[in-house]
Amino acid sequence: MNRLPMEIWREVFTHACTDGGYTGMSLTLVCRFFYNASLPIRFRSLSFRSLHQIELFLHYARRYEESHAGAKLRVHHLMLSFPNTSADTPESSPASSPGADANDVDQWVTSRRLREEEKAAWDDKFTQVLPELFELVAPHLRTLALLQSDGFTLPPIRNVLPRLRELTLLVGISVMLNGEDGFQEHGRSCASHLRPHGSESPEDADVSDGVDENENVSDSPGPTEAPICAAATPSLSVLCARFPALERLHVVCGRHRDFRLRDTLAHLPRLAPKLTHLRISNATYTHEACIPDFLRAALGMPCPEFAFLGTASPPRLVQRPPGADPDIHAALPALRNVVVHSVLPPAGGACGNPYMEYVALMDAVNAIGAACEATEAVRVRAVRSDRAKHRHWEELVARQWVERIEGGYGCWVGCEAE
Repeated sequence: MNRLPMEIWREVFTHACTDGGYTGMSLTLVCRFFYNASLPIRFRSLSFRSLHQIELFLHYARRYEESHAGAKLRVHHLMLSFPNTSADTPESSPASSPGADANDVDQWVTSRRLREEEKAAWDDKFTQVLPELFELVAPHLRTLALLQSDGFTLPPIRNVLPRLRELTLLVGISVMLNGEDGFQEHGRSCASHLRPHGSESPEDADVSDGVDENENVSDSPGPTEAPICAAATPSLSVLCARFPALERLHVVCGRHRDFRLRDTLAHLPRLAPKLTHLRISNATYTHEACIPDFLRAALGMPCPEFAFLGTASPPRLVQRPPGADPDIHAALPALRNVVVHSVLPPAGGACGNPYMEYVALMDAVNAIGAACEATEAVRVRAVRSDRAKHRHWEELVARQWVERIEGGYGCWVGCEAE
């Protein structure tokens, strides 16, 4: 054991500590040599499922800093999972039940008040603990996965993460993609309400200086292409961005929390101006207008227009490709790969407004994808599947998070060539 150089042992530990902390904790129990040798590595990837776990970790981090002359723990990959709690569990009112008496109603009101007080106390602790955690991990954090329940609301998070390269959000997307101010219109665009203020800022700002480019997570296997028209379009100031190095974003929409995405997506160009890969999962009929509008604005595409494709044929809506209108600039000029995963509306037959809106969403995304094929620089794909339970998404996101740490494709299967 002692014959191997320490550098080799740490390389072994680096490849082993990819499961959110379980292997790192196990290494401390093997022997004193493993305890000391794995110390700089075993916090590389961490996973937390409660505020109590985070508080214990922060207490340890403060003790570590005191005993190591101010040195801080380095966390490269982080997953936070906050399942449902009693404070957010829906409960029907007894007043709507036949035969309910006054005592039942009083008990329900009291129970609801206590649950609301419990949730308010939890939120207060969240707003104290999470900023401290992100302040600790921000200098080295490369991947982040935030998992929530569709019935569990979290306070907004506004920490700057300068080296974050990949972000996954399961439900409650506005917790991370938010902003205090709305965007002002800038230039002419088919969805000008998505145009962030300040897009005339300089292009030469680069916050990636000093980032470890040998990290095994930021890019999928395969060659890296140049950003699309990055030098020919106005760029956003990465100095003011909350996620200036973010390249890959995967959002999984909830049935209730993310019923509408227009306001949330509008913040994305300002928060992550260097985004190259975007995946929107669990989209459905309620996103019929907001997702196509956002994609056109992000890629610099004009609105579809009616055109005659033949003398004997009626006019049809035609989607022109990115760059067709020189007056429309891409809000996300580096974006080159988009995947929109959708699920059918709730059961009820292939008729009615929900189903028609769902078909309109898929037709619009497919039209955008077909128009982008002419550029050979942007790829937009639409995929479909049956509706899955929330538990399935929790397990899938956690597994894909580990896959990305280990250098796999994760949710980016099909993007191998990009």
